[in-house]
Amino acid sequence: MDTQRSGSKRVGVLVVLCSLLALYGCGDDATGSDDETGTTFQGTVTVFDVPGSAVGSAQVASLGVPGVTVTIGGKDTVTDANGDFIIRNFAISSSLIASFAMDTAIGNYTVVGSAIGATFILDQVQYSNGQVSTAHTGTWVGTGGSTDPGSQGQIALTMILEANGNALTGTASIGSPDNSVWSISGYETGTTVDGSMAVVSTDSPCASGGTFTGTFTADTLSGSFVEVNPPAGCGAPESGILRVVKQ
Repeated sequence: MDTQRSGSKRVGVLVVLCSLLALYGCGDDATGSDDETGTTFQGTVTVFDVPGSAVGSAQVASLGVPGVTVTIGGKDTVTDANGDFIIRNFAISSSLIASFAMDTAIGNYTVVGSAIGATFILDQVQYSNGQVSTAHTGTWVGTGGSTDPGSQGQIALTMILEANGNALTGTASIGSPDNSVWSISGYETGTTVDGSMAVVSTDSPCASGGTFTGTFTADTLSGSFVEVNPPAGCGAPESGILRVVKQ
């Protein structure tokens, strides 16, 4: 047996392996790749539907749920004793799927609008009966002040954020004399929400579609709205502020 040639082969294999590790990286933590995208995904799991858990109980919600595996963009971590999780520098795309798994239970949540350097926060993640939801999932109703005194300065919004994702649908309306109704659509980005409004019906020749954006604080969403391309002869685009509260 040629021990010198055999040893050379082993050295060659080691060189190839080291080259591959240097090229792709093996990662030094539970989250995998070393790509520096600057992204952050964090939150707290408060209720998780597994055998023996008290789903929906105040005690579980207040304590958080440890041991839940959270995965996004090719990286993963496990919630700590308080149910908290954070994943940094994960791969981004136009639509990401975040998964939450514990024992045999697993639920997915669609993250939309991620970008390099972005931080996405999911407050009070809950999983039950195949659905992942957050503190923002539900119906929000409130009012907003408008710059058009003829519209009585009030607007009401109802938004429903879907489970297993951050898309929202709903309606916006304003009373007499406009009697306008808009359909709204958009998405939440963890701590904020933005979307667009399209006219469904109106008594006003100057009503038009618009956009809105807001920031969540506890159970309140505060933000602003503005018309987009109002009809000719209707003056400057109407704008204002909104404040909606989770029902």
